[in-house]
Amino acid sequence: MSDGLTFQIQPEGETASLDLFVRVLEDVRKLVIEVDYAVNRERSGKRWAVTQLHSSAPTFTIEPTDADLTATDAIFAGIGEIARGTDSPPKHFTEDVLERLIKMRRHFRGQDRASSITVFANGDSPAVITGDIDGRVKKILDSSYWSLGSLEGRLEVVNFHRQPSFTIWERVSRAPVRCSLPNDQYWKDRAKSLLEKRVFVQGRIRYFSNGVPRSISNIVEILDNTPNPSLPKAGFGSIPDTEAAKDPAKFLRAIRGFEKD
Repeated sequence: MSDGLTFQIQPEGETASLDLFVRVLEDVRKLVIEVDYAVNRERSGKRWAVTQLHSSAPTFTIEPTDADLTATDAIFAGIGEIARGTDSPPKHFTEDVLERLIKMRRHFRGQDRASSITVFANGDSPAVITGDIDGRVKKILDSSYWSLGSLEGRLEVVNFHRQPSFTIWERVSRAPVRCSLPNDQYWKDRAKSLLEKRVFVQGRIRYFSNGVPRSISNIVEILDNTPNPSLPKAGFGSIPDTEAAKDPAKFLRAIRGFEKD
């Protein structure tokens, strides 16, 4: 695992302005927080610190403030995959993460612009973000598909600013899925009443090309699916073996390829 991520801003001219540096740093902060949330269920910049700052070309190093480097590796690997070209999102790169990357195109436009942003980690070949980052990310988003159905997961992070929404941690993919609510008090109260509970959400589900759920819209129902410990557990069914019966979600992850990572 890599210890940290180093980002190098290569300006179009001989020098980089303070505005360019601050804009890149802020977008990196938001990107890191979103991936860290997808990995560790924590959305806080306090988990990260700038440990090195260089002056030859605007370069800074960030590291997590604890021993968990999983998000560091996920960020570096994900940026590298997108830079090389892919139709599927890298692991832990949610819709929110991809939208953050699209917004980084602003650093490559206008008079005060960068020609590239290079990311280094652990001595590996660097990953490079260039001015076509929005097109590369949109290729991933455009390859998604949708169907009507339901997803099950723990309801978290209710947000009623602008477009009301909440997040569920989907049980099979273990990915955070953003669910858009109608701007109606009934739905807001419904979401708040089910906070931190296991729920079924029914609506229009958009999936990435690899089958990982991306988001839910046009919600028609949110059902409390909290297990009732007083009810007897069935000892029969159509699940093909004992191990699968113990953890159906794990079984589905395995047959869908999510357990390979």
